[in-house]
Amino acid sequence: MRLSTKNIIFAFGLITFAVVTKLWLIDYANVETLTSSSILAGALLGPYLGLLVGLAAVVGKDMVIGNTTILVYTWSAWAIIGASSAWLQRFSSRSSITDRSIRFTGWSIVTTLFFYGWTNFGVWHIGGLYPHTWAGLLDCYVLAVPFLRNQLLGNLMIVPVVSVVTLTVYQYLPYVKRGLASAFVKVWLWK
Repeated sequence: MRLSTKNIIFAFGLITFAVVTKLWLIDYANVETLTSSSILAGALLGPYLGLLVGLAAVVGKDMVIGNTTILVYTWSAWAIIGASSAWLQRFSSRSSITDRSIRFTGWSIVTTLFFYGWTNFGVWHIGGLYPHTWAGLLDCYVLAVPFLRNQLLGNLMIVPVVSVVTLTVYQYLPYVKRGLASAFVKVWLWK
């Protein structure tokens, strides 16, 4: 994907959206918009900006609310989710906004399961909460099911809404920019 002003603004907007909304949703464990931002970045902007958006959003969020040594796993998970979402480009570039949103929502289920598997392995591996045995690993996964449930339910509600709105804005951004510019000129000229 070409590095254009539109794509840079869009990537920055996705990062900002993910961080700000996580702060808004902070009381809800594992309910966030990082998934939708990472998937949209990868699917619309390609693997490199997808990786950058996923990573920058989680780093920004962690700078505000904190993290532990598990960040090795969480940061890499979001980077992988963002980059791997570029795979969706080949299936959805000519699809309607509704079809793309459905694909993004389906992909959010896959990436949520990946995130759960990878980060809970990290909790077991370096978190110090569970013994380094098969039983400890199993306990780690079983006790994290409520967090998985929250993240899945959150993504099943958030990803379709965010993707429809974002795809619509992204598709019509040149028209929006032109409309805002002409509105600004009209207001400025009237003064």
